[in-house]
Amino acid sequence: MGVLLWLALAAGVVAVSEPPPPPHSEIPDDALISVHFWMFLDPDPNVYTKEFALFYNTVPDTSVHQGGHRDHFHLIYQRSYGPQASERTFGHAWSTDMNHWVVDTAAFSVDTTAWNALHVWAPSLVAYQGKVYLFYVGVDANEDQSIGYACTSLLDTTNTVREPERVQVWRARDTRWAVPDPPLYSFKTQFRDPYVMPDPDNPGRLLMFYAAHDSVDLKLNRGGLAIGVCRSEPGTVRAWKDLGYYPRSLRSVTNIQQLEGPHVFAVNGGNSGWRLMFTNAGSPPGETGSTTIRFEDLAPGASVSDTTSAHWGLPKVLTTYLRNDNAVFGWSGSEELHVSGADYLAGFTAWGPFYQGIAITRMTWAGTNFTIGQPTVTSVDEAHSGARGVRMSLAGYSPNARVITFQIDSPLALEAKLEIFDTMGRRVASLLDGGLATGRTSVAWDVSRGSRVASSVYFARLSFAGGIRAARLAIAR
Repeated sequence: MGVLLWLALAAGVVAVSEPPPPPHSEIPDDALISVHFWMFLDPDPNVYTKEFALFYNTVPDTSVHQGGHRDHFHLIYQRSYGPQASERTFGHAWSTDMNHWVVDTAAFSVDTTAWNALHVWAPSLVAYQGKVYLFYVGVDANEDQSIGYACTSLLDTTNTVREPERVQVWRARDTRWAVPDPPLYSFKTQFRDPYVMPDPDNPGRLLMFYAAHDSVDLKLNRGGLAIGVCRSEPGTVRAWKDLGYYPRSLRSVTNIQQLEGPHVFAVNGGNSGWRLMFTNAGSPPGETGSTTIRFEDLAPGASVSDTTSAHWGLPKVLTTYLRNDNAVFGWSGSEELHVSGADYLAGFTAWGPFYQGIAITRMTWAGTNFTIGQPTVTSVDEAHSGARGVRMSLAGYSPNARVITFQIDSPLALEAKLEIFDTMGRRVASLLDGGLATGRTSVAWDVSRGSRVASSVYFARLSFAGGIRAARLAIAR
């Protein structure tokens, strides 16, 4: 991976569209890179990405060595050509670094199973008892929505083989509060957007969060969606118990008619500081794309499946919480992903302004709060590189920092270069050129006012025989 690739990504260069690929082809697709986030775009420029699931797993890879493995980030996402009638397929993209993706544009689609014969929407992935379950919304020929799943023993690339049965598990009539046939929606069931996760309070069981038209708004003769929750019965994903809905997600509290995309996450992958996040998908007065993502905080010690109003805070707008950071402008259907050593926040850019894709950013926790936009170091290795274990990280990075410290961990001694380039591809600093010792090496880059480093975007590249580590840095003076 050279500097020219990074410059092309930074400039927003998109490859010329090719003819539609055959089903289950593998299409290389590089992300665009902004100051704060990556942007995944479907290979077809006429396709909008919508609801999605962000997932991480490890799969066998005997090309490395016997018993070897590789790690993958996955995006299963709803593909749309604009009109709702076209929303009949999921794409599947996979990556090792979130910059370089490979895409199967026909990974999953409607079939003759009645409950999902018209549309498939809003995927959610969860690992359970040795399988990966793809929960999603199916829409039948009457345009009624319900939730079910398909599953596989291994979520891989195009090697993924799902079991043939598609199982409907949750409908409006299975609850005590959702309306099966709301007249305000032309008697079409509004029951969608599942997010499924392990229940932190009941090992071996799952929680499902979803959006549905509620009886409270029905009695007020108005449209509105609230967030419901249910729990799987012990040892199965086919049977679920209704736990009710969250009163703080009612329209009277959120002032959102088209609430969608519920998601739940804790601080730094733990079991505290829970947040219930959701999307404003409609256009209430004052909506500009800057108030799209909102979340509510759970009181310390309370259970995430407890719907008691007093245990949940009033909705916060994400941009306001992030001190009006416009990095999340226009995001919708957001997801959070925790992996070992990192957290990611993502959303599809329903409000533009330039691209309709899936934006992904790093989260940095400070106590129970988080900031976004820390640069992530990407890794590219030759297939049999002996230096695959080289790691580069940035200690205490901030765009306003006076000194940026690169920490390099190497499992072996090798020759390496650490260089800094500007957006024109000009080398502005050479921080390391020579031997890199086994273990940790710290290298400092002085960007203080006397160093002649201007406010701009820079690229750090660590290169060595068999691999490259690279990061995109924003410097603000």
